[in-house]
Amino acid sequence: MHDARMTDASGRRLSLPRVLAFSTLSIPLAGVGLPVGVYLAPLYANEVGLGLELTGLLFMLLRLWDLVTDPVMGFLVDRYRSPLGRVRHWILISVPILGLATFFIYLPPRDGVTPGYFIIWMLLFYVGFTLLQTSRSAWVPAIARDYDDRSRLFLWAEIVSVLAMLGLLAVPAILAAMQLHVDRFAQVATMGCLLLIFLPLSAFLSTVFVPDPPMKGEANGAAKFDLKSMLAALRNKLLGRVLLVEVLAGTAIAVTAANYLFVAEHVFKMTDAGASMILMLFFLCAAMAMPLWLKLAAKTEKHIAFCAAALTAAISYIYYYIAGQVGTGMFWLLPGAILNGAAFSAPLVLTRSMIADIVEEQTSRTGENRSGIYYSMLTSAYKFGASLALGVGYFILGQVAGFHPGKENSPEAIHGLLLVFCLLPGILYVLAAIAASSYTLTREVQKSLANSMDPRGPELMD
Repeated sequence: MHDARMTDASGRRLSLPRVLAFSTLSIPLAGVGLPVGVYLAPLYANEVGLGLELTGLLFMLLRLWDLVTDPVMGFLVDRYRSPLGRVRHWILISVPILGLATFFIYLPPRDGVTPGYFIIWMLLFYVGFTLLQTSRSAWVPAIARDYDDRSRLFLWAEIVSVLAMLGLLAVPAILAAMQLHVDRFAQVATMGCLLLIFLPLSAFLSTVFVPDPPMKGEANGAAKFDLKSMLAALRNKLLGRVLLVEVLAGTAIAVTAANYLFVAEHVFKMTDAGASMILMLFFLCAAMAMPLWLKLAAKTEKHIAFCAAALTAAISYIYYYIAGQVGTGMFWLLPGAILNGAAFSAPLVLTRSMIADIVEEQTSRTGENRSGIYYSMLTSAYKFGASLALGVGYFILGQVAGFHPGKENSPEAIHGLLLVFCLLPGILYVLAAIAASSYTLTREVQKSLANSMDPRGPELMD
């Protein structure tokens, strides 16, 4: 199933229906993203009873283990093709792995959950997630036409992701509106059931309706997997810059996600339904703002749009801190959520689009498509940041700030919670903007690279 006739050889972009079919993969990925931090981490820390510090430690160790497994999966995606193409078979393989783990993680027993249970199923959960995410991202360099078309593909993927997260996070509010007084276990179980429905459906739509061609300029598959090839990739200054930016932005996002429910409940005195309503508006703003950030990137450069989005997010934490000192309720929390939501998706979309440009730059020099490994490194960078947020963040929250969910907390502990929630992400976003400001792979550079490449194989630049 080669699909050469469906590719970009004519210079035409993928039609919107095909782009949307590709973007459906964002639905199951969305369920492994922010909801894990917003609902799963607090569920296992509080209701399941593992405790704040232990939950944070386990999340951190599991994510650090992914730093070993992710590059291996990236190599597998690059190296092993099938009659279905470069990535379709990997998408299909990820479905039963992620589906099985989703069932046990999102629908845990109410009694008897041990750290061992959590570790086993979360390991499998992250394996399935990484395989699906790496395959999906590695698809883009081959099916996108140019510098801005890569942003277009990731834009639609992120819009679908945001809408999926919007739907998942609306579950508590919808259940409350139906006057179904369910606890956190039932809320998370409902999310898990929705993911189990959409996971095979999205895999079917994407693998049937999206082409899976070789990348322009690609001479062969990935070379033998070894440490030298990984170190060589890390020596790519462009890749290193984007990985640093991803760690900083990913940590900021994960700190926000892991502590949002605690801040909404203890600082702003919101109910679960009210907090979910704010999250719905947060993601609605994220979906509405994404085309504006991409338009800014199209008129300037991707790294300039990234800096603008990161600084906007940083400003939102200044508001959160001030509002948390002077008032409670939806009225005080909502403006910060709108501002933070508007900036939320842009950094993630833009870094993934920048990696696609770097993949093309590397392919133009070597004829070797390393998109799987490059995207697995990006995934690892994000996970590393998220592990720091949950491990170190929860440790600071419990041991330094003295905050513990489910217990009576002093005003000082609640103020410590607000400080962790605002200060860490705000500083990280500013540092991410500074790091991104010196990125050098611009639109003009990318055009010259594209012109140097021939569909039949690599043409090295002078």
